[in-house]
Amino acid sequence: MLRRTERTRRSLAVAAAAALAFGPAACGGSGPKNKDGDGTAVAFSVGQRKAFPMLSGKTLDGPQLDMNTFKGKVIVVNIWGAWCPPCQREAPYLEHVYEAYKDKGVQVVGIDTRDNVPQARAFAADKQLSYPNLVDGDDGALLSQLVGITSLQNVPSTIVIDRQGKIAWRALREITYTEVAAELDALAAEK
Repeated sequence: MLRRTERTRRSLAVAAAAALAFGPAACGGSGPKNKDGDGTAVAFSVGQRKAFPMLSGKTLDGPQLDMNTFKGKVIVVNIWGAWCPPCQREAPYLEHVYEAYKDKGVQVVGIDTRDNVPQARAFAADKQLSYPNLVDGDDGALLSQLVGITSLQNVPSTIVIDRQGKIAWRALREITYTEVAAELDALAAEK
């Protein structure tokens, strides 16, 4: 009887660890909050901003993309996965942001994570995403460059980068059009 109880405890511990790693908190749900701010949105004053590592890699459409080509623009970076319900809900808002602000010096870039390419392409087509989307490979090479900014446990995440290439705003949760638009309007008003 003792062996069965110990096995049950171990099974519960493994299940709890998996739920924390891949459950609601890993996909914008209401899971536990961590010290990195999972579930929060923060605006950074000009003096608090740190540089964003301009990523490069293959896109869902195939060609390479180097975010350095967008220097001087405000960049909205969204980390998503087709498997993530909050990502599915916020995708139309991000497309709306792109359409509303692309002629105002704003670029949206998605980063797909933990999907196979056909699955991610189907998601982008279904959501009619017209902005470029980088593919984070199985090795997580793109997201590993964002340590301290976000993590695999914070999907979806949205980061707004100012014209100087610094992080002006970050949401480690699902976003809405209204809140991203407010941040973009605030950045436009900066001198």
